[in-house]
Amino acid sequence: MSLPLWDPRKLLELPHVYNFFQRAVGADNSRRQFVEKYIAPLAPARILEVGCGPGTNCQWLPDGIDYVGCDLSPEYIEYAKRRFAGRAEFYAAPVGDVTRLGLKPFDAVIAMAVLHHLNDSQVLTLCEEARALLVPGGIFVTGDPCFTSDQSSIARFVTSCDRGRFVRYPEQYQALLKRRFSQVRAELKHNRLVVIMQAGVVMIATRSE
Repeated sequence: MSLPLWDPRKLLELPHVYNFFQRAVGADNSRRQFVEKYIAPLAPARILEVGCGPGTNCQWLPDGIDYVGCDLSPEYIEYAKRRFAGRAEFYAAPVGDVTRLGLKPFDAVIAMAVLHHLNDSQVLTLCEEARALLVPGGIFVTGDPCFTSDQSSIARFVTSCDRGRFVRYPEQYQALLKRRFSQVRAELKHNRLVVIMQAGVVMIATRSE
């Protein structure tokens, strides 16, 4: 019986390796642009990030953002607590346990590069948690890689190699969020990763009541 091959992507579970990889492929630029466009204009505001990883987005937050981050990785959370001590709160909690943290309501809940790691049932659970934690009129903002009908074969291959096993088409992400939010809009993006342009989609859902 052959032994299973070790997946080198598991190295990304180490905070320092993850941060190096994000910078190397240009993903940090996409994250910074995401923060500047969708988070910074909300200030002053209380923000929850689900799937915050090692707290990367904290470095670009403007004054006036009361930030709380959670992630299922205790290693990422411990790293974030050390690096951003005094600037934010961090909790180790997977999707499904976030509401059990007893947090006060938020003006926005964000999940960047999270949905493509979740199956449909888990996405709906995250949507339910976001709705429960948002103030009326608050927004749930997500950003994920996606497939498109016109992307190059190279871009599709690179996207299919992502650690996330549930990369979807934009309309599939949107259909899922619409099962829990009545107002959902999608914005298609193209982000440069190394030498290719990768398609991504930002979803903005509003808690209407």
